[in-house]
Amino acid sequence: MGRDASRTVARQTPEETFGLLSNDRRVDILQALGEAAEPRSFSALRERVGERDSGKFNYHLGKLVGHLVVRDDDGYRLSIAGRQTYGAIVSGAYTTEAELTPFEFEGPCPMCGRKHLVAEYADERAKLYCPDCELYNEFSFPPASLDQFDREELPYAFDRWMRATISKVVYGFCSNCGGRADGHLEREDADYPVPVTVRYECDRCGDVVQGYPLLPLLYRVETVSFFADHGVDVLHDPTWRYFRSEEEMDVAVASEDPLRTRVRLTLDGDELVAVVGPDVTVEDVTVG
Repeated sequence: MGRDASRTVARQTPEETFGLLSNDRRVDILQALGEAAEPRSFSALRERVGERDSGKFNYHLGKLVGHLVVRDDDGYRLSIAGRQTYGAIVSGAYTTEAELTPFEFEGPCPMCGRKHLVAEYADERAKLYCPDCELYNEFSFPPASLDQFDREELPYAFDRWMRATISKVVYGFCSNCGGRADGHLEREDADYPVPVTVRYECDRCGDVVQGYPLLPLLYRVETVSFFADHGVDVLHDPTWRYFRSEEEMDVAVASEDPLRTRVRLTLDGDELVAVVGPDVTVEDVTVG
């Protein structure tokens, strides 16, 4: 991608940025602004932080302004980077350790029909899977959010988080750093459940999301309507209830060079057939 003279992007080193939070008082300022519903004045912010020395407070606040804090006519507020840093603090990403022992919840498994699936959480990753077949989803989940839900609610919370993460990636943005995420198809080995998968990769942080070619289809109006006609709300129903058997989705190679895949959904005798191109663009959808 060529340079655009109309754009200016200035970057700090990671050491400079994270060094801003090396002082407890600056972390207090960040949290006070994060908790605020609107910008705070200098005096209101200092009072909230509890710093009596005005000069000392001004020094630490000045270090944050321009990077993590924005000052305008309304007062002080967090910048985008500041809100993301505050979000990381309250998410527990840096401060919380959480674990959830495996437990069964109501399915059924769309691959093999097993009545119950399994949920677990460890090392900041949620897992939803069937112990009897190849159904398996694993993804990051904020550790501090684990205790915001009752245990029986967690599989559904995990699933909603996964879908929210995937939607951002399908629309071209990395769910980890916000960078550009491009998609492509990958040919799989013969022993893999499907011959082709989609892979989205961030060209900035390298984060990867991989899954079945159904993923880009789930955000097409034709697919949403097709499922709705058969009693499935893909925007709200848990993903393991989209299908009732493995035979209801078929993935095949449509062409090898360039690689294209054909996805066929069959529900109650009705079919939706789509072709997904090499850059994971949905090239054609027919319902009949």
